[in-house]
Order: sequence, then C-alpha cells, then structure tokens
Amino acid sequence: MTIQYKNLTEEFNEFLSAPEVKPPSDISESILLRVHQELNPPQEKVFLKMLGIHAVVSVFSLSLCSQFGFQIFQIFDAMSTFMSVVGHTYCMVLCGALYIGLSALIFSFVMTPEEIKIIRQHKLLQLTLLSGLSLGFFLCTGAEVLLLPSVLWITGSLLGGIFSLELGWFLRSKIRQKLIFGL
Repeated sequence: MTIQYKNLTEEFNEFLSAPEVKPPSDISESILLRVHQELNPPQEKVFLKMLGIHAVVSVFSLSLCSQFGFQIFQIFDAMSTFMSVVGHTYCMVLCGALYIGLSALIFSFVMTPEEIKIIRQHKLLQLTLLSGLSLGFFLCTGAEVLLLPSVLWITGSLLGGIFSLELGWFLRSKIRQKLIFGL
C-alpha cells in the first residue's frame, strides 16, 4: 500500500466517523427546488426557446426553400426543384418537412437534454404550435395560403419535425457515447 493511498483511506475513514451535520432546512429546500426546476423546465419556457431558435433557423431555411412564395434571401430555391421532381402536392409536404425539420434538428443539438425531454414528451403539441405559428407568420406577410396546400404543408412539417428531432437526438446520443465512453 502506498503512502498516498493510506492517507486517502485514513481521510475517508475520518469522514465516515465524523458526526452528521444537517444543513439549515431553508438551504436544503432551496437547493432541491433549484435542482427540480433545472431538471423539469416549464413547457412555456422550452417553447419560447424553441421559437427563438426557429426564428434564427428560419432565415436560413427560407433562403433555401420558399414557403408559400415567401423567401428571405434568394440563395437557392428548393421549391422549384421539388416541384419538378415530385409535383405540387408532394412539394408542399417536402417544403413543410424541410422548414420545421431543419429547426427540429437544430433543437436536438442546441437545447439541453432536459428541454429535449420536454419537447419529446409533447412533440406533437410543440411542433403543431410551431407549424401553426409559422403558417400564421406567412399569412401576416401576405403569402397566399390555401386550405389543401396548408394541410399538406402542416403534415410534412409534423412528419419532418418529429423525424428530425428523433434523428438529431439519436445522433447527439451517439456522439456523446463516442466522446465519453469511446464506443
């Protein structure tokens, strides 16, 4: 046994034999409350954070694919490519999937695991609200939103959002495992 190991053992035994000290109850309660709040963030706070991230990602997304004729910067218009390949109907589904899916992919990498847990528990509600607000934004900017194309777009946005969120979480988990465990 080395001297350092022997000292550690003695210190640990001394720690175990020390009398129990109870911290003041108000400090204990405040620590437990804070831990609980950090592990269980409120849905509203999580959604507002999602909305902020979505607003930033939308600038990029709307530069790649116009949504209902609305485009921020004309870098590339995937809508014309989608329309020529799959037609108007599936184009709306793909555009919705790209628009919300890109944001959902970013959520899964940028937000905390506790926030992602909340999103995943209520993904249909969260993504439906996000899609509805996005559709409302397009309406407010003067985009021509018709019933059937918007239903197809929302369907695509929900499917793309759920798929991207789960894919991003899976990739994040694999990256974390690789970094921590080298697996």
